[in-house]
Amino acid sequence: MMSLNSADALRRKLEDEHDFNAEQGNGTLMIVDAMVENGFDRMAQEIASLRSDMAKDITSLRSDMDARFNVIDDRLKNIENWLPYKSALLMIAVVAAYAAIFGT
Repeated sequence: MMSLNSADALRRKLEDEHDFNAEQGNGTLMIVDAMVENGFDRMAQEIASLRSDMAKDITSLRSDMDARFNVIDDRLKNIENWLPYKSALLMIAVVAAYAAIFGT
């Protein structure tokens, strides 16, 4: 650790050679620290806000996809229910066409 005399000598050297004011520098560092701290707080709040928005968007998207899949599932069930009847009607039409063509 730097001794108090060495620190004071360094401070005087900085003031003499570079026109550095330690009190102003300390005040500047305090302001910068406050700005950085506020920046981190704002960034953390923004991240939390984005997470919340993403959660809402994902929930909305899942709900929309569930609704679409339900519509598709209903249509497939409808096709599945009507398929035997349509297949039977097609078979009757094929037999009728065979009878009409070959006259059995």
